[in-house]
Amino acid sequence: MNLQPVPMLKTERLILRAPRLEDFPAHFIMWSDPRTVRYFDGHSYSEEDSWLRFVRNHGQWLLFGFGNWGIEEKASGLYIGSIGFFLAKRPLTGPWRDDPEAGWVIAPDHHGKGYAREAMAAAMAWADAHIEAPQTWCMINRGNEISVKVAERAGYREFGPADYKGSPVRIFTRPRATS
Repeated sequence: MNLQPVPMLKTERLILRAPRLEDFPAHFIMWSDPRTVRYFDGHSYSEEDSWLRFVRNHGQWLLFGFGNWGIEEKASGLYIGSIGFFLAKRPLTGPWRDDPEAGWVIAPDHHGKGYAREAMAAAMAWADAHIEAPQTWCMINRGNEISVKVAERAGYREFGPADYKGSPVRIFTRPRATS
């Protein structure tokens, strides 16, 4: 078990920090918004599902020394999303399955500002220095070309297609950068 505090990362416009209990209302609003989930499974998340996702983000830090950060917009102090790495034990097969999965979500009212790209650059630099896995991976639903661009800018390359719970997805992998 890792009892180190969640590292804080700062970019020009964002703070990546430990999730806070007071972030949950904004987290729930984000995941219950149809604009957020249109490229996930298409249905808004219930309060329970949002809560389980929220506590998973925090718990992974304790177990593995990595997890998801809450994304705070510096100018407003608002919680606007989540980004990081996690182990989800998804029902998929591939040489990447047991490596950390990258994930990111930005609240829809903050789309189009480059926040995902900015947060991803900071998260990837941290991961390269602190996560011992040989690679990370991400899963992107068909049609989510904006997330594909974010992933590609962060160095992910398409591994191939997969089926996740009856839906076609694209798997992207990125080897750990070493200095």
